[in-house]
Amino acid sequence: MTAVAAINFLDRQILGVLLEPIREEFGLADWVLGLLTGFAFAVFYASLGIPIAALADRFSRRNIIVICTGIFSVMTAVCGGAQNFWHLFLARIGVGVGEAGTMPASQSLISNLFPVHSRATAMGLLATGGNIGLMLGLLIGGWVNEWWGWRWAFVAAAAPGLLLALTIWLTVKEPKRPPNPDTGPKPHVVKETLASIAYMARVPSLRWFTAGGALYGLTGYGLYTFMPSYFIRYHDLTTGEAGTAISIMTGVLGAIGTFVGGYVCAKLAARRGMHWNGWLPAIAITLSAPFMIAMLLSDNTWLVMGLFIVPGFLSSVYAGPTWAIIQELVSPGRRAMAASVYMLIYNLIALGLGPVFTGTVSSLIEPTVGEQSLRYAMVAVVVISLVGAYAYMRAGRTVTRDLERLRDRA
Repeated sequence: MTAVAAINFLDRQILGVLLEPIREEFGLADWVLGLLTGFAFAVFYASLGIPIAALADRFSRRNIIVICTGIFSVMTAVCGGAQNFWHLFLARIGVGVGEAGTMPASQSLISNLFPVHSRATAMGLLATGGNIGLMLGLLIGGWVNEWWGWRWAFVAAAAPGLLLALTIWLTVKEPKRPPNPDTGPKPHVVKETLASIAYMARVPSLRWFTAGGALYGLTGYGLYTFMPSYFIRYHDLTTGEAGTAISIMTGVLGAIGTFVGGYVCAKLAARRGMHWNGWLPAIAITLSAPFMIAMLLSDNTWLVMGLFIVPGFLSSVYAGPTWAIIQELVSPGRRAMAASVYMLIYNLIALGLGPVFTGTVSSLIEPTVGEQSLRYAMVAVVVISLVGAYAYMRAGRTVTRDLERLRDRA
């Protein structure tokens, strides 16, 4: 499942390192690039996750993951044949359709295999797939673009997903689901979705965890989508050099930080209380922000690399604790749906608005600040992460009480 998450992010994020050659070939403004990387993908990715998650709570999650992995891999290859902006826009929609079903099904499957005291560690390992995929996307996209052009980079990114789908089909078995306290037939998907949203809205800690993840995700996607462009424009790196530098910071260090974050959170939660699922992400986000702002404003490339280490390591600490606690705050029969509702909100705000926000701010202030517009737009999006840190602190204050209420109800 971690490999699926890695290929998922590879195909999703490879566009970031290819934005500059695509911008030059098609003559696109920054706000259009934000629309292409955010909105085109996020709306379908987020909305289709709901019905697919409903299927995952009823049928084989293994089969759903296989089918969805095959779809987004094929559509990634189709991106390489785009002849204009609209071709690429529609192909990216296809990638979003395929990727919609993998993460909720994976989280539900893993929740069946790990007890609550070790689930944050397992979810932290699953979350490292995002960092690994980002690293591979930057490396493959950056260097294949330099050698053979951006079109072949999409083709190269698509091949591993097809092989992985076949491997899962042949080797992975669907685990047995735990007993479900929710008796009776499952309601219609729309009713079930609305019921899940209503339930998550009633639980204070679920509201705060969702808000914290979405707001910090907005910062993450707003930054890392344009990070290759930042290095290319302001530090004169090539796509291959920019991809390599960012992959080390966010791929290698980020993967280590993600797993360590999940492991540390599991230990703290077991010994001192579940409120650490909220407090640990809040601390990581707060520590990361000043280093990221200083990095974006610096013109010294080596200083930038040094400052990048801290936010690179802390960038995904929030993922494992967030995914784990959301699975714990709902009944076992609704875990895939809960994960999908969270991902719906997260992706509409983070993936849908993050790149659009950064690109739009850059285009709006460009007449005033000139070529420095992208840099200042990225600084602006960092500030939003501090609001996400506040939401995580609030989540930590309410989660213990909400867990007790859920256990009393069960």
